Amino acid sequence: MTGVRPSRSRIFAVALVAAILVHAVLLVPAVEESLSAKTPTGYNALQMAAVVLAGLTVSAILFIGWRSGFRLTTVAMLVIVGAALLTPGVVLLVALMLANAYVVGGRVLRWVGAKAEGDRAVPWIATLLVGSSVWIGVMAASASLEVHSLPVYALALALPLILGHVSVRDAFVSLWQALRRQSPPSPTEAAWLALLTAVALVHMFVVAKPDVGYDANAMHLEFARLLAARHRWSFDVTRYAWADMPLGADLSYAAAYILGGEAAARLLNFAFGVLACQVTYQLIRRYASSEVALASVCLLASMPLGLLETGSLHVENLWTAFLLATLLIALDYARTRSATALAACALLAAGAMQTKVIGVIWLAPIAAAVIVLLARGRGDHGVTGRCGWVLVCALVIAAWPYVNAWVRTGNPVFPFMNDLFRSPYFGVTRAFSNPAYEAPLRWTSLHDIFLASGRYIEGSDGAAGWHWLLLLPVIAVAFLLRRRPAVHWLCLGLAAVFFCGVFSQQAYLRYLLPFLMLTAVLGGWALQAVVINQGTRTALVVVGGILCLLNLRFIYTASWWNETLCPRCAIEDKARRNYLATYGPDRVVADYLNLSLPTARIGFFMLNAQGESGYLGYSRSANWHDVPVYGALIRATKAEDVLAVARDFRLTHAVMWEPPWDASQIPAAVAISAFRDRYTTPVWRFQGRVVAAIKPE
Repeated sequence: MTGVRPSRSRIFAVALVAAILVHAVLLVPAVEESLSAKTPTGYNALQMAAVVLAGLTVSAILFIGWRSGFRLTTVAMLVIVGAALLTPGVVLLVALMLANAYVVGGRVLRWVGAKAEGDRAVPWIATLLVGSSVWIGVMAASASLEVHSLPVYALALALPLILGHVSVRDAFVSLWQALRRQSPPSPTEAAWLALLTAVALVHMFVVAKPDVGYDANAMHLEFARLLAARHRWSFDVTRYAWADMPLGADLSYAAAYILGGEAAARLLNFAFGVLACQVTYQLIRRYASSEVALASVCLLASMPLGLLETGSLHVENLWTAFLLATLLIALDYARTRSATALAACALLAAGAMQTKVIGVIWLAPIAAAVIVLLARGRGDHGVTGRCGWVLVCALVIAAWPYVNAWVRTGNPVFPFMNDLFRSPYFGVTRAFSNPAYEAPLRWTSLHDIFLASGRYIEGSDGAAGWHWLLLLPVIAVAFLLRRRPAVHWLCLGLAAVFFCGVFSQQAYLRYLLPFLMLTAVLGGWALQAVVINQGTRTALVVVGGILCLLNLRFIYTASWWNETLCPRCAIEDKARRNYLATYGPDRVVADYLNLSLPTARIGFFMLNAQGESGYLGYSRSANWHDVPVYGALIRATKAEDVLAVARDFRLTHAVMWEPPWDASQIPAAVAISAFRDRYTTPVWRFQGRVVAAIKPE
């Protein structure tokens, strides 16, 4: 008598439960350790709970009021809260910028051939991002011209909207129809939408705060300030080592800043994050239900890392949106061989390359696959004459920042890989990287970024979110024990290639955001095999909701300034000043300098600090962004060495630490302290920083 062989479904279920239990054993101790760690003094659990509860309440009220349009809840909440915190003008401006990009992208794609293929040749999200890529290309090509002023940008914003007003109207009608639904959602889907509304509300409070991030005030927001003040960009790598880097996201922020100030730039960054989540949603929907896609997006949005990207001007939101959209449209092209899809894919890839160079690790496999499709297509490859011209333009947009850097410095990826290209404007002894985030690639690296994420970002464990430890076994078991379409395996391979390529170069969590979002897509596809009845859908809501709230509980692990949501920062000047004094005192110093010493020549002699942080006059900084000054100061051993730097650059004032803040005993810091005491006269003090006049010769 032979035994009965267990079915594949039973094997799948048993293996899945076992894998989840194993990872739960890893998850619980990690969470307990983080909970037992010292909580930041500024963290207010009651404040976070109140905001989440308010989001859930808003969802309930709007659901009751709009029974036929529950998907409008989150959108309506974002508009209402955004208008209250950031002013209606800022919300309207960012909406017009996105509409402008949609119109421009639509015009380009219709010129290629969308009229023959139908207006829906590519998803609306891809059309919008294509328009953004085109605008970035135009701004990058004209960056050195003195044309970046408010009148020019206002005209550039308004003209496409006026000429394409029909497209704008149709876009808003389509958006309204897409958001409305005629039948009420299921209880579990309503729960996910309510939770997403609460998470979005947390993001809006984070957006409404002033930006105190290091990278923003040293580079991304500072670039916008400088372009707005000078109306052109000089590409001076002797002052800013990043001056010739791809500046796609920074150019977008600068446009918003010129038109609407810092609040507009920060809201645009949030909008880019929403676009990235929307592309993720559309990718998941190819092989999963809307409820699973909503759950995946909600978990992504609740990550402390996601709130870090929202809370400060970084480039990863836009970069990830470009990369994911390139994948989405490449999959469409493989199915349709559409000229419009091919043109859109090329322009999206160009936008990604305009934003960050390591995007090539993601784009190279996709480009190889598209080339294979073109080679096999014979007469059905979709390359028309107009499509060919767009492909050439996309190549120019993608190559522009690297050709520009090569011509100006001799290194197309300046300052990276300078040990190979040996530009005289940067050190040539080794490749430029952050040694704090250099780690060997091991078989445990994937678990490490989740269990010990504090080693891979300026934060602490939990920064990547806790839900991954339960999602990874779902993905692994689904791919090992269930037959998956070829597309799933190709996306899994792309995720693996990108993770290994980025991690081996720089094991930094922010740079892995595209990998995390693609992993969420794979997780959504895998979950579809699990969420098969009302019981499993309810279990997903319960477990997923707990994980979302757990992620929000550790909001500060990826960015310490997010330990407070500062609800009053947007509406009360005193609260804003107190927030800046606590989390961004360098910005307060910059405001003082702009008001009191606008024509001075300032040296920011605080080693590896943010630098000017908004000062618009002449300045030099003691960080890697200013290679000549930083190199000279780091070698200083006595006060006279620092004085020589000040004399060489004809500085009139310096910003330095003062006791007891200048506690570092490295020779350069001791030399700067001696210079402060011997050769300067204090002018103004704030939060351990002193603005001092340098004594004349």
